[in-house]
Amino acid sequence: MTIRNSLRRAVLTGLLLLLCNPALADRIYFSNGESITGTLEGVEQGKVQWTSPMLGSLNIEQHHVSWIETDERYDLKTSRRTLTNCWMYKQRERQLLQCDEGVHSLTDWKLVVKAGEALQGPQPFLTQTGGVVIAAENSSGNNNIDKYNVDARTELRLIETRHTLALRYQEESAEGQNTRNMWRTSYQYDQFFTQQWFLTGNAFYEEDEFRELDQRYSAGIGMGYQFLETSYFDLNGKGTINYVDEQFDTGEQRQRPALLWNLDFKWRFNDRGVEMYHRHFLLQSFTETDDFEISTVTGFKYPISGKLNSVIQLEYDYDNLPAEGNVDKRDQKWSIGLNYDW
Repeated sequence: MTIRNSLRRAVLTGLLLLLCNPALADRIYFSNGESITGTLEGVEQGKVQWTSPMLGSLNIEQHHVSWIETDERYDLKTSRRTLTNCWMYKQRERQLLQCDEGVHSLTDWKLVVKAGEALQGPQPFLTQTGGVVIAAENSSGNNNIDKYNVDARTELRLIETRHTLALRYQEESAEGQNTRNMWRTSYQYDQFFTQQWFLTGNAFYEEDEFRELDQRYSAGIGMGYQFLETSYFDLNGKGTINYVDEQFDTGEQRQRPALLWNLDFKWRFNDRGVEMYHRHFLLQSFTETDDFEISTVTGFKYPISGKLNSVIQLEYDYDNLPAEGNVDKRDQKWSIGLNYDW
């Protein structure tokens, strides 16, 4: 009886340890302070894939996750690096990763692009994204006004290269007389040599009848940095040295070297397509300090159905040295329209 009781006691103790030992299960902590046990399956498309003994398979949006503790080891790809064979644990309200590359601190789970026991294969050879925004207005009666605005942009990613093409067209008329007619097209080429740094080149062409700008073209080369590239955030900046040639309706011509600074930012609030975006460029002449201009596009996109979205957008342009003194330096325009993404 003594041996039997001892064996029974040992079995009960082992079962109790299995039930009470949290190291035998992964644990996920949420931003609201709650946590559940289970198994981390991976991270894909902005969601943590989790299996819970009680709740089954779960897809949890990353912005709800504060920390994860794991018993097994996983590979992780963040916006900055790829980490292999990582054990995840929480220490002093921080997410720590003990990987083959050393111990790393993860400031936010939204920075994780992918995670799993073994990361999936290489990215597709060629990927393409883009969208077009169309806004139109027509009014009659006391005022006859027609306005059209088209803003199209597409990006092609070929392994370590990125090609971005953009087109903006604006036309306005009041009482049958044209009051606005401009279009601008641009091309940017990026060649990555690290995960963040890349060589960049650009070219653009523009005409704007009511700013007395007959034509303007420019080309330049420089460097860029990809600050973030995740399921929720996309931020990059570029600085280039450009040659600018402007020809005005008055016959005046300006040719000069200039610094061109570009910023491109996107913030995707969730996986349903709600998004805020901002793009701007600053062109500063090297020969005249007062010869500079700024052009920005800031907008908010909300999904309607499928790839169709509603957009509210602000375009702001400022030219400190216009062609003529009677041309306004500032040009600001609000528009509400439709967006189609691909």
